[in-house]
Amino acid sequence: MFYPAVILFCVSPLFLIGVFPDYFYREYEIGYFLIFHNVTEIFSVIVSFSIFGLGYYSYAQSRNAHTLFLGVGFLVVGLVDFMHTLGYAGMPDFITENSGNKSSQFWIFSRFVTAIVLFVAIYIKPNRKYKLIREGFLISCSLLLVFVIFLLVIFFNDWIPKTYEQGKGLTIFKKNAEYVIITILVLSLFVYRNATFYTSKKQLRYYLAAFIVCIFSEMVFVLYTSVFDVYNVIGHIYKIGAFYLIYKAVFISAIHDPYERLIQTNQLLSKEVEENKINSEKIRKSLQEKENLVAEIFHRTKNSIQLVRSILMIQASDFPEDKNIQSIVEDTSIKIQTMSLVHDHLYANQDLSEIRVSDYLQSLVDMIRQAYPPSGTEIKINLQVGDGALLLDTAVPLGLVFTELLSNSFKYAFPKLKTGEISIQYSFDGNRCYLVYSDNGVGLPVGFDLQKQKKLGLSLAKIIAEKQMGGTLSIDGAQGFRMEFNFPNDLYKRRI
Repeated sequence: MFYPAVILFCVSPLFLIGVFPDYFYREYEIGYFLIFHNVTEIFSVIVSFSIFGLGYYSYAQSRNAHTLFLGVGFLVVGLVDFMHTLGYAGMPDFITENSGNKSSQFWIFSRFVTAIVLFVAIYIKPNRKYKLIREGFLISCSLLLVFVIFLLVIFFNDWIPKTYEQGKGLTIFKKNAEYVIITILVLSLFVYRNATFYTSKKQLRYYLAAFIVCIFSEMVFVLYTSVFDVYNVIGHIYKIGAFYLIYKAVFISAIHDPYERLIQTNQLLSKEVEENKINSEKIRKSLQEKENLVAEIFHRTKNSIQLVRSILMIQASDFPEDKNIQSIVEDTSIKIQTMSLVHDHLYANQDLSEIRVSDYLQSLVDMIRQAYPPSGTEIKINLQVGDGALLLDTAVPLGLVFTELLSNSFKYAFPKLKTGEISIQYSFDGNRCYLVYSDNGVGLPVGFDLQKQKKLGLSLAKIIAEKQMGGTLSIDGAQGFRMEFNFPNDLYKRRI
């Protein structure tokens, strides 16, 4: 119904004038007509400049070459229409004497520019880059074209065929020029109808309606005999309608549709943000539950290990006189407590993957001191540990090596001595860790060979250090006891 309504709007006045000329055809007094003409032309000029503003100033964001070209084209149309208004018969002279011929020459130039701009714009795709479609270049070309038209009509009028003769009406050239313009508009109408680059059907509808109204406007300007008659009035009304429809089409392309897409995108983003918040909260709760579960596993593992130690101690109590059993149980109990302490630290730590080395080694020192309280000997422990952390897989074997060394010092290093000193240094250098352990006790027995030891003790510590931890361990027992041990800190990966 839209297009039939547009055609009906255009046909009805012409039908009434043609059928009832005595009632509807008339010529208006120059004063009244000039007021109408100036209002309609100034409105057209404002619309043309508005189209220019939409296309030109939205280009920086939209990069729509189609609307930029249309906008700059209508800058030319607006300026030439303004000169047409100033040069109209009855207006104060615009540089040279005003006449019907002068104003209609400006009119023909303006309509040719309008038709050509609309036709060429069909082949300029909105989202494609063109070397010549640049703001500065187009503005320069448009202003140069306006200047050339100004010179031709004002100063070189004889170079242009006459378009209107007073008392005779339109010339053959004027009528033929209007027919050429109508032909271009009809071609544009059919080509635009099959175009596919429009942002919406509404934009295409406005363009096609504008072509229809423009065609009727040009047809009207072939019919008039006086520059003040009713056909001029109708033609200018059609022109206002056509320019308004073009403005709406450009507005949709440059402003309305981009903002609609932006609003829709913002709505989608807001929805996604809200969904992400909900999912993030679910993940946070799930992660918290898993962390609590892992912490609970560490806690229960520690309790289970302590339970095993308790059962072992209970069974050993059945053999109070057997020193070998008591010694084995005691050593095993220390090793069990060493592993239990790791889980205790992990349970108490915010990070369930690693523990602080300094806290862990200090706990082991306190445990050994409590398990083997020195009798008559004061043992000083100098513990120097740098900042750093260990993963579970590294902390347990390190703890077993450390407790083996420390328990040996407490049990065997200081017989019949009043004071003893143990020095422990733990440091980090890149991806390697270094443990230097020494005491000033009696040292190792003469002829001590670690490879021939039947008891686990230091042999177990060496096996753990070299086989499980991939490190190197050296022992010197000539003057006191000294052990140097280094191992890689990146042997295992984080599990949590």
